[in-house]
Amino acid sequence: MPPTPAAVDAAVAAAREAFRPDRFGFRPHRGGWLRETGGGAVAVAPLGWQHAHAAPERDGAPSALALLVDLQARTWGMPPEEVLPANLLAVLPETGGSVLAAYDPALGFTDAGWLGFAIALGGRGGTLVSHMLGVREEARGARNLGRDLKLLQAHEALRSGHSAAVWTFDPMRGANARLNLGKLGAGIEAFTVDKYGALRSDLYGPVPSDRLTARWDLLAPATAACLRAAGEGHSPARTDDDRADAPDVTPGCLARALGERPPRLRYRIPADIDDLMRRDPRGAIGWRREMREVFSALLTTRRVRPDDGSDADPLAIGVHEEPGAYAITGFRTGLGADGERASYYVLDRIDHGEARG
Repeated sequence: MPPTPAAVDAAVAAAREAFRPDRFGFRPHRGGWLRETGGGAVAVAPLGWQHAHAAPERDGAPSALALLVDLQARTWGMPPEEVLPANLLAVLPETGGSVLAAYDPALGFTDAGWLGFAIALGGRGGTLVSHMLGVREEARGARNLGRDLKLLQAHEALRSGHSAAVWTFDPMRGANARLNLGKLGAGIEAFTVDKYGALRSDLYGPVPSDRLTARWDLLAPATAACLRAAGEGHSPARTDDDRADAPDVTPGCLARALGERPPRLRYRIPADIDDLMRRDPRGAIGWRREMREVFSALLTTRRVRPDDGSDADPLAIGVHEEPGAYAITGFRTGLGADGERASYYVLDRIDHGEARG
């Protein structure tokens, strides 16, 4: 039975309360927000078409939107044709999307002062599509900028009438998994094989673009509870209390896991995929291939389906989705007894008749 209009209104009101910027240390500031942190003040500005114009006193300096185009390319190492241009960034807020820029208020949103950005597109059915989240390398970690940008993105999404957000991320990047699952409380919708094809990006290198799709239910009470726990330092991603009771799954034991169907499995990822790629590119790519083998066998998986084997006709190419027997329900990371970081996904079996979270 669908919820009544009154129940929906109550859920929206509760979500707006949970995502109020002042709950996370932000106060209104000149149409945006300002937050004092241990590392200094952070301002976040929502950008629109007006930011295609540079301030008169910054003669010769790029506009905020022009700078954001450049920052996309620098953050991911992408060629110009792969980034969102200024004329598209300018209209995203008018579609129900948002463009947020984080910066040091003493330096402004400039080449010296930028700290991060988040770009989202208005979606169908009340779902925001979060496209890019970037944080300046030296500002990552301590200031929680990634989390703050996502929280403000959700605040803006609720104001635009959205009830959920979706985005993709590289499963091998533990910091992203910890943010998405542990700090934000998003769930995993599916695993997609080679989502974007071959990426021309210095950050990712010559690897397949296999991705997990995160879905963030902004109205769910569990989301608000996760935000409260993360704000109090109790993120489940920081604990390791369920390591002992879940067997590891690898390509070597995949057939046995599928046959025995234990209630819970765990899949380990490298502590730092970028460092591994620098030290051992062949090993890093091999690990990605193993991850594809494991995830595509266990999780709901989407892949390209060429109907006739031809790539020439777009009508001949479709998408095939195969339901999975397991769902990712968490991410754990921490230092082991040997002092090395261990990071892994928790996969729970989907029992017959059980709805996926």
